[in-house]
Amino acid sequence: MWSIMVPNARPLPPVRGRERQLAQISANLHRVTGARRSKVLLVEAAPGAGKTRLLLEAAAVAGRNGFAVVNGVPATPDATPKTAPATAGTHAHAPGAAEGGFHSPSTPSAIEAVRAWLRNAQENVRAVVVLDDLHLANLPTLTALCDLVAAVRGRPILWLLAFTPDRDTMPYDPVQSCLAKLRGRLPVEPLHPLGPLSGDALKHLVADCTGAAPGPVLLALAESVNSTPGTVLELLRGLMDDGDICIVDGASRLQPGLPGSAPARVGVCVPASVPERFSALIQQDLRSLSEPTLRALRLAAVLGSPFTPEDLSAMLGEAPVGLLAAVDEAVGRGLLVCGEHDLAFRTEPIWRALLDSVPPPVRAMLRRQAAEMLLSRPDGVERAALQLVHIAQPCNVRELRIIADGAQRLLAADPSAAASLAARCMELAPGQADRVRLAKTAVEAFTRAGALDRAITLARDTIDEAARLAAPLPAALAEDIAALRGASSTALLLQGNAQSARRAARDALAAHACGFRSREAVITRLAASYLTGDGAAAELARKILSAPDRHPQAVHAGALIFEAFGQWRDGRVGGAVGTLRKAVALGRPDEDAQLLDPRWFLAFALTRTGEYDEAAAAIQPSARTAAPAEGTLAAAVAGVLRAPLHLAQGRLDDAEEAARTGVGMDGPYVPVLAPQAWLVLAHVALRRGALTQAEDHIKTLEKDFPQPGSSPWQAARLLLSAQLAEARADECAAAQALAEIGAHADGLRLLVLEDPAAAAWCVRSALAADLPDLARTVVDTTERLRRHNRDVPAVLAAAAHARALAEGDVDALARAGRQHRSPWARAAAVEDHAGLLLDGGDHEGAISGLDRAMSAYGALGGERDAARVRARLRRLGVRRRHWTHAKRPVSGWESLTKTELKVAELVADGLTNQQTARHLFISPHTVGFHLRQIYRKLGIRSRTALVRLKA
Repeated sequence: MWSIMVPNARPLPPVRGRERQLAQISANLHRVTGARRSKVLLVEAAPGAGKTRLLLEAAAVAGRNGFAVVNGVPATPDATPKTAPATAGTHAHAPGAAEGGFHSPSTPSAIEAVRAWLRNAQENVRAVVVLDDLHLANLPTLTALCDLVAAVRGRPILWLLAFTPDRDTMPYDPVQSCLAKLRGRLPVEPLHPLGPLSGDALKHLVADCTGAAPGPVLLALAESVNSTPGTVLELLRGLMDDGDICIVDGASRLQPGLPGSAPARVGVCVPASVPERFSALIQQDLRSLSEPTLRALRLAAVLGSPFTPEDLSAMLGEAPVGLLAAVDEAVGRGLLVCGEHDLAFRTEPIWRALLDSVPPPVRAMLRRQAAEMLLSRPDGVERAALQLVHIAQPCNVRELRIIADGAQRLLAADPSAAASLAARCMELAPGQADRVRLAKTAVEAFTRAGALDRAITLARDTIDEAARLAAPLPAALAEDIAALRGASSTALLLQGNAQSARRAARDALAAHACGFRSREAVITRLAASYLTGDGAAAELARKILSAPDRHPQAVHAGALIFEAFGQWRDGRVGGAVGTLRKAVALGRPDEDAQLLDPRWFLAFALTRTGEYDEAAAAIQPSARTAAPAEGTLAAAVAGVLRAPLHLAQGRLDDAEEAARTGVGMDGPYVPVLAPQAWLVLAHVALRRGALTQAEDHIKTLEKDFPQPGSSPWQAARLLLSAQLAEARADECAAAQALAEIGAHADGLRLLVLEDPAAAAWCVRSALAADLPDLARTVVDTTERLRRHNRDVPAVLAAAAHARALAEGDVDALARAGRQHRSPWARAAAVEDHAGLLLDGGDHEGAISGLDRAMSAYGALGGERDAARVRARLRRLGVRRRHWTHAKRPVSGWESLTKTELKVAELVADGLTNQQTARHLFISPHTVGFHLRQIYRKLGIRSRTALVRLKA
């Protein structure tokens, strides 16, 4: 029938994803308290939505707020139920209670029990009455309940009345009709719907059930059955009963070798297999669909995801209007989602379960039918190829040609699919010449998709196979092999293997000596020669530029890029930027040219010269390409380009996120460009004062990406290493590093061009180490740069800043600060200006300047710089607060303040109190105070325990 809620004695898992509903219940508890009148909350939820668990939590919330909670039903009808003024879940079952936490008493007994409790309780006692499963009650029972609720409406009682809707008896009579009678007699409010869980709530639910945070594959399965939390738990418990879930590296995953255990796709545009338990659960749900909807979904699964309504309509042989009911039902059941122009399955596991429901012979026939239908459309070759690749046979030349054509067309839009198409077609191709041509497509596609190792291996194996053919090779085949070498050279260069890339490009060009010249090979040779310090790059670039009409635009643009590199290295910054703009103006290189888009290098140059808006515009095309292609090299390149721009603008969080993409933390990456992203990560850590983290990034860079002296990242690495030494309070090491750099004019020139604030930092460090000659060398270098770049504001500001600081010219330094476009350089100039004012005895002006510098650094997220300035103010007798008040736990890591966390990190890394104090610009006494707070909050007593706990 119906039941009065009884808390379960067993510990209950946390309520997930119902914060809004609990907040609504809590708000109504306060309203009932204030109004001293009753209110009704209607809880309507589908089976498995978690309403019973929510009601238990609501009872607990009410108990904690001092409400009496009806939480028991006596064994005899004349007794009264118990009340629970404390947390639910701590009381044992009343006699006759069901294991699940509910009684099933006779109807008169239950009604009279509640009535008796209300009669015996004082009228001013705040109470919550929670009644579940009202849909099981008959009409007389519901009528009696409504009469009881209305009769005590003048008392502070919150009624939580819960029921499950019945689709077959809309509008849920008799529950709805009876409860409707309460409206107008007292306030009645529906609880916010208990919908599917999403985001962190679903992750936490899976973790609660499995004992660990879910991996991506397991989470995708949970999302696929997430009509209600109950369905998710049913799936998870079934998988656990089957032994299909394990915990690896702190994450719950499917057992290795189980269908669907790996996130990678198996085949071309087909999702990974799914466990039998999941498939059975989905199939059970599909049986409740109408026959037209199920038929449409199975055909859609063959078409792929996403698919267009036009394609599905053609396959069904129906007019588009006939799809409306089926699509509405599928979307309503959470199987499909609607895009602007197409439809897609909500998750890949759902797609796979539906695809598996089509018998393989029928599936093959449907794929061939879909391919013929798609070929009749202007843009249908690619999609037809994606169908035929599953069923093509070696003898069917027409189908193989369609697959090869589709692979070529998909290179830019979907390189992963293009690679799979070309690789599969290679397996079916009858002749060596066909396989070589297909290999070039596959190598280019793997390269774009970020699978550089696969691209290089495939090219090498194909070239080795062709080498075994009898000489002489047909001219066409020889050219195809040379083109394959050119494609391989691109992959080798992007992998960071400049020497091998140069050799592969040289071989490709040698084979084309009397005819077609490979664009990839020419560009790769230029880049590889530059990276290895080979002067041939400049000579080759000059030859190309002397006869531009003889070369494709991509090659002409590549030559301009390397001319610009030479100009930059010589200190002609304005000329380099102008040359790069010319390269961009040639137009976007053909899609065949994957390497060295001039926009990349223009963006880097503009970022270093403070032209941030133009740099962002140069990056935009790469960002647009990367947006629909996450997990490809395009996304990684966009991250590498954005990271230094965000860093220069003082957007540290954005810089870190972009750099993480650039180093491959979220997918493939471009090793030849990755050093730039690692440098940004190290710079972000340094600005935040996380020196150990910054050093770890530098170590990774030096270990995994060793840089020759000719590397474009070498100057930035040397500068950062020197700044890290200075941050560790090792001025001698910083000065020594600068002196070594200063011994080479090119090195110092490139170093000060890395950052508009670099020259001033070098002067400041040299003066601090009492090396005036080095300071003069830096100033002379910036003066030469100024003379050659009178139209580059960033160079002029950097030179003025360095000279004014070296000469102690207060007015000139103030002017230089106003010239800077870099917010970091402006803040540094304000700090330097305040230092000169202090040296001149103007304490008030110095304090004002230091205040402005500290605020500027703080706004940029430069915690370490702000701490340094704060320490200078403290030495002047001025104390500035640098903490924010926030609610924190009283113990554990989360209870530590930001400063305490930094102290804990440094001490755990082995630093003494004195070293930690120097690093944080505070006194050793303050470090000791923070350590005592850390020990208290973490429940430990020593540094050794802190080290052990941190590990």
